Amino acid sequence: MSPAPDTNLRVFLVRHAHAAWGLPGMRDFDRPLDERGREEAARLAAAISVNGFEPDLVHCSNARRCMETFEILNASTGANLKVEYSDALYAANHDAYLDLIAAAGNDTIRSLMIIGHNPMLEDTAQALLQDDPASFETALGSGFPTAGLLIVDCGQRGVNAVRGGASFVGRLSPVDA
Repeated sequence: MSPAPDTNLRVFLVRHAHAAWGLPGMRDFDRPLDERGREEAARLAAAISVNGFEPDLVHCSNARRCMETFEILNASTGANLKVEYSDALYAANHDAYLDLIAAAGNDTIRSLMIIGHNPMLEDTAQALLQDDPASFETALGSGFPTAGLLIVDCGQRGVNAVRGGASFVGRLSPVDA
């Protein structure tokens, strides 16, 4: 789906699907999706496909549950999405997410997806929508669900894109999908 004509950048924020509890000795980073998570990701993938949401670039945490979520989403599009994996999306705060959005400053990237973790995703959404707190409350008042998708449009590019002027477009959760 192309951004609206007056939109410089469409951002898709995706929280990884539900992960299994860690086994003794397993790092949090290595937790896989569980059956519920695979079902959530498949429902979200179907909704993304039906709506034609096909980002120009995907930034994905390299934590196992995020990569597995991406693999399910990518398989459903049939488009072989361009992906870049990042340690920072797991280890850093929401500033790393905002930096990726700000870096999407060239004209060839019209839409960007970030697959990551909470609370960084909620903090990112709050920063993007800070000029419109009612939209943030509508979008995420009950939290960012696993396999949830938040769509915002940034009216500007570069560092100005992350300074609070984004517009709420929509939200999907596995329950909706």
